[in-house]
Amino acid sequence: MALKKPNIVIYLSDDHGWEYLGCYGNEYIQTPHLDGIAEEGIHFTHAFTPTPTCAPSRSTLYTGLYPARHGAMGNHTECHAHLKSLPSTLRELGYRVAIAGKTHVKPETLFDFEYIGGFLPKRPEHRRKYRAEGLDTGPVKRFLSSHRQENPDQPICLILGDSNPHVTWEPNKIYDPDALPLPPYIADTPIARNALTNYYQDITTMDTRIGEVDKMLETHGYTDNTLFIYTTDHGSEWPHCKWTLYDTGTRLPFIARWRGEIPADTVTDAMISHVDFFPTLIDIAGGQPSDDDDLDGKSFKKVLLGQQATFRDKIYGTHTRDGNMNVFPQRCVRDTRYKYILNLMPENRWTTHFTEVEGIPESHAEVWKSWVKKAETDPQTAQLIYLTQHHPVEELYDITMDPYEFNNLAFSAETRPILEKMRTDVRYWMRSQNDEGKREICNSN
Repeated sequence: MALKKPNIVIYLSDDHGWEYLGCYGNEYIQTPHLDGIAEEGIHFTHAFTPTPTCAPSRSTLYTGLYPARHGAMGNHTECHAHLKSLPSTLRELGYRVAIAGKTHVKPETLFDFEYIGGFLPKRPEHRRKYRAEGLDTGPVKRFLSSHRQENPDQPICLILGDSNPHVTWEPNKIYDPDALPLPPYIADTPIARNALTNYYQDITTMDTRIGEVDKMLETHGYTDNTLFIYTTDHGSEWPHCKWTLYDTGTRLPFIARWRGEIPADTVTDAMISHVDFFPTLIDIAGGQPSDDDDLDGKSFKKVLLGQQATFRDKIYGTHTRDGNMNVFPQRCVRDTRYKYILNLMPENRWTTHFTEVEGIPESHAEVWKSWVKKAETDPQTAQLIYLTQHHPVEELYDITMDPYEFNNLAFSAETRPILEKMRTDVRYWMRSQNDEGKREICNSN
């Protein structure tokens, strides 16, 4: 008797840096539901997106291709319409493929999910800007209930696209701003601390919502033979994070639970990329992932099941632009120790929504201005601002010694052989992708 295909439920958040979860070592943030799911399954310490911008990252998830090949290199741009994508491929394998909440991929003819629900109504006290309120779990509950009753033998692939913790963040209710440790990319000012507590709060609110979804899965009979995955599109919207190829922009939480298949309380250092997500789901759904010539990614199912300890030996990354903002295009390669970044427009001063956008209370330009003011008398903050805004043609970091990537070794004679090898690697990868660099940038707005 053939084994029944597993249900697949994916919770996809927005802008969640990997270091902001209890199970990833953060002792201050309250994420009990995600931590509990990690204890029941596996979490990856080295999961990455190849691109730290929303639409390009999600397009990679659903196509198994890097941005230069799927076409959506800049944010809010479209993929090539002729590609294969997750919805049609899993439907061919017998799945009902649905999505709730955020999609942010185009064209709709390519990403033809069954759309089952959206977002909660806006709450004035949250002063949301640039995002919806948060995933409405009501339609999710109705979908799970009706599908179980009407099509109990058909497996589902259900994607839940939340808007948490994208800005504007929810006002803090539970965190002490003076108690939170600050990562080195956040200058210590009162408004920055308040903003960080809001970010923590938004993550905790999302975690509560994940607990609600988990309870729904249990109530409606999706406890057994269901693969649950939690991940995000890219890192947090702080300077030196989102829109950059530093690990704070590209390194992600990735948690999976599949009772009876994934060993409980497993931690893996295997390096995976979002480009591997689509072929992995094809593999899990009983299909055959395409040949390497068709997809850039490959299945890491054996890592999920505890049958393999390593996966990739390097990760590639690309960032292009977000409309007329965040125009600081980069390409990179990262192995287990070093990161090499090629800046295609080093003459551009780094600016993003965070540094430029006014009118978001306790966030963005208000925070950035407090750093600029502090930099007038504090050399450490002045150095942080300089490194945030200015990037040479090449950057090289020893990530084991410098995990936040502030000490550029590109001009060190000692690491010159490493630089040259990784430079060659990136340029070869760009050619293999037909990535035209600056010319692509002009066409990606």
